[in-house]
Amino acid sequence: MANQPEGTPPQSGLNPRLQQGVDSEYSDEVHGSTPMDTVSVKNSGPAVWPVIWAVVTIGLVLLTLWLIFG
Repeated sequence: MANQPEGTPPQSGLNPRLQQGVDSEYSDEVHGSTPMDTVSVKNSGPAVWPVIWAVVTIGLVLLTLWLIFG
């Protein structure tokens, strides 16, 4: 590149603006909480979609078998 400052390695790849960096402030004492400690899931009642998918799948398998062997 013509406007690249001296001393920096040439950038290659698909995105020339993508630059590698190192976080100098990170240490073993600086970290977040475990994600599983803060997870919450809403209880939305019985799961209907797995039953619908199972019925549709079984129906399509039976239809396929009927078309092949029937």
